[in-house]
Amino acid sequence: MSPLSSRTTGAALALVCAALMSPLHAQAPNGGSGTIYYGTYDKKVLIIDEASMAVKDSMPVSIGVPIGLTLSADRKKVYATDPAFEWIETFDLTTRKATGKFTLSDDVRRVRMTGFNVDPKDRFAILLVKTSTKKSDRFEIGKPTLLKYDLAKKMVTDTIKWPEGQEREFAQIIFSPNGDLMYFFTAEDILVYDTQTLKQVDRFDLQRVVDDGLGQWNFGFPESLYEEPGFFTGMFRSTDPVNRRTLMGVARVNLDARSVDFYSLGPSEPVGFALAPGRQRAFGLRQQVGNYQIWAYDLAGRRLAQRVEFEGRPRMGLTVSTNGRQLYIHTAGPTIDIFDAETLRLIRTVEFRADMTDVIVVPQ
Repeated sequence: MSPLSSRTTGAALALVCAALMSPLHAQAPNGGSGTIYYGTYDKKVLIIDEASMAVKDSMPVSIGVPIGLTLSADRKKVYATDPAFEWIETFDLTTRKATGKFTLSDDVRRVRMTGFNVDPKDRFAILLVKTSTKKSDRFEIGKPTLLKYDLAKKMVTDTIKWPEGQEREFAQIIFSPNGDLMYFFTAEDILVYDTQTLKQVDRFDLQRVVDDGLGQWNFGFPESLYEEPGFFTGMFRSTDPVNRRTLMGVARVNLDARSVDFYSLGPSEPVGFALAPGRQRAFGLRQQVGNYQIWAYDLAGRRLAQRVEFEGRPRMGLTVSTNGRQLYIHTAGPTIDIFDAETLRLIRTVEFRADMTDVIVVPQ
């Protein structure tokens, strides 16, 4: 080898070593060591290694397109729902195999399960259903009904009465961490039910706990894998009863203690909220055509830390990586855009072979 080529090789090695020792390389080059479950329109759930963003396996879905994915509380199962909301299929995440499926429909009656909430111990599910029965000259549409479904016996065991007899097309239900209590949300307050007797045992007037003078207070109780059991952190919105201004802020609700910690951020804007690991930060998407933005919330400092415009897509969701250093923007389409959580700048785009329906990022 000539002296010139030797010097060139040595310089190249020096550059490589310098790069490996640089602060940039010292940072995590990926979003963490979790697993991404990616539902597709070609009737599969892709299993993606978060660190490499490589597809490691897939789970075929026999009920059709997995339009929605629900993770069990112990993170050992995923429940897939078909587009007609008539079938639910269960997958074991250890074996990566389907373990069963169920439907309430038959030859003359179609039952759509538009609500599906699983008990934290995987003993039962609460279903919101609506029935369509075929008659000789018409279809008879039933009333929205709440059912308790035994997941082991695969049968309906109870019908739950609507609070105050008021039927609803939508029901938000949350379980306590041990599954003993069920929180049922109404327009006025939160009703607390015993999951065994299905009887109301308490009520939680969220509006009164916050402040009667704050005006109508809306909070979605978003669930996050990065939150402590029994707590819910997210965006709230309220309307000033005097000036009719709509404000927004961040709230953290402890359902067991019936307490709320909240603070305002300013006038309400169409922006979302996704909690980051450690619960010191959160991120959101402002989805307005022509003005897509990523927002970074400093939860420790109780403020909006940063917002950056970016080239978004008409429909999208945001999930924070399992180490909190990257953001994943996904749904719809076959790509996941990866952003740096500090700078809010695009790092790269990962393309897969199938359009996605739903995405769950699960920590190791």
